[in-house]
Amino acid sequence: MAQVLTSSDGVSLMLTELRSGGPDTLLMLHGVGRAGRTFSALATMLPARFRILALDFRGHGESGRAGAAYRIMDYLQDALAAIDALPGQVTVYGHSLGSLVAAASAAARPGRVAAVLLEDPPSAAFWAGLAETQYHPTFEAMQRWAGRVDLGVAELAEKLGNEVVKSWPDGRVLRIRDVRDAVSLRFSAACCRQLDPAVMTTILEGRWMQGFSYEQSFGEVRCPALLMRGDPARGGMLSEDDATALAALLHDPVRLDFPTAGHLLHWQVRSELAGLASAFLECL
Repeated sequence: MAQVLTSSDGVSLMLTELRSGGPDTLLMLHGVGRAGRTFSALATMLPARFRILALDFRGHGESGRAGAAYRIMDYLQDALAAIDALPGQVTVYGHSLGSLVAAASAAARPGRVAAVLLEDPPSAAFWAGLAETQYHPTFEAMQRWAGRVDLGVAELAEKLGNEVVKSWPDGRVLRIRDVRDAVSLRFSAACCRQLDPAVMTTILEGRWMQGFSYEQSFGEVRCPALLMRGDPARGGMLSEDDATALAALLHDPVRLDFPTAGHLLHWQVRSELAGLASAFLECL
């Protein structure tokens, strides 16, 4: 079941039910360049007492495009539209960008958000050093191929996979296909076909953090929070020091580290994550 919402600035948003259930509600927020269906498999593994819904952020998936309005604070308006459309208290799960929005949502709706689950939130230090990471050329590649509905998923997956993210003086190169399995790459391509290129432009031009404060968003979260961190050596976006600092801002945090996975925990260590997240949810 899907429902079309409208953000406060007039963008159409797709909210999809991944699994029926009740009496509680879990809202899932995806990362940049993906879509709500990234959580489809994980949703089947979480406690049955939750009805689980996933939002497609503006410029992603089945949601509408938003011109140049692709800052974190713009995505916050999308999440608030979903929270305001749902009954009772809502638990919010966010991955990457979605985790930043989840924290900001809890700060903005303290009486409505029951808890937050934050999967590998990128830190301020990560964004400051983005140009020095493999994510920068990856984001550039996503910008080049975004919105290419004229290409099939398989063809776009091949083109994305061939993009170089690192090179060495001796001629060796690292391509996206070298760090993504075939299924993950195909899913990324499917999402990229629906992606507004302006989403990536906003990040690459350094505008997407405008108006967002880690101290205000994380520091004003008063509900229970599960902070999940991947290994930076495997692509995680949160260093040990930054994870410690973010946990210190949260009022009631539980921290989990996943040393065998990188940034996409809900894909790379799905069963382990589901078991631990379920235990956290059952304690609410």
